[in-house]
Amino acid sequence: MEFKQKIPAKHEKFLKDIIAFANTSGGKSIIGIIDETKEVVGIGDQSPFKLSDSISSMISDSCTPLIETDIYPQSVEGKTVLVVEVFPGKHRPYYLANKTKEDTSYVRVNGTSRPADSVTLKELELEGSNHAYDSLQEIGTDYDESKALELCRVVKKLLYQIAKQKMRN
Repeated sequence: MEFKQKIPAKHEKFLKDIIAFANTSGGKSIIGIIDETKEVVGIGDQSPFKLSDSISSMISDSCTPLIETDIYPQSVEGKTVLVVEVFPGKHRPYYLANKTKEDTSYVRVNGTSRPADSVTLKELELEGSNHAYDSLQEIGTDYDESKALELCRVVKKLLYQIAKQKMRN
């Protein structure tokens, strides 16, 4: 969760958190609360619906792929704040559309938004393509059915020996 008194003049600071939430397990950015003190100041006279539309457009226009959000007003201590809820992304990695994904893919680490390193970026790309690392075939090798069957035979034999030994003990 992130607290913002208002949307920063440099939108990239705000978008960095939105991207990091989408690239990890989701999160909320609440506008109208001072981060350092957690004092509720609200959004003032701004229309929550116009501000919501503005934020939605900012995210859609600046981030790629499209980040799924739910933006809604909420009353806290008698003041209106705006909650920007970001859902975990299905099409990772997310990044700024006008820059490279290597430079603007972020992830959440201990409550902060950090640039994704090259290893994390590769993991995000695999997740986004619905692949797991252990399902990938090594580049430059061919599948050999006889070797795969031999490996299965050896593993089965080892498991049988382990089970047999446990029964003796």
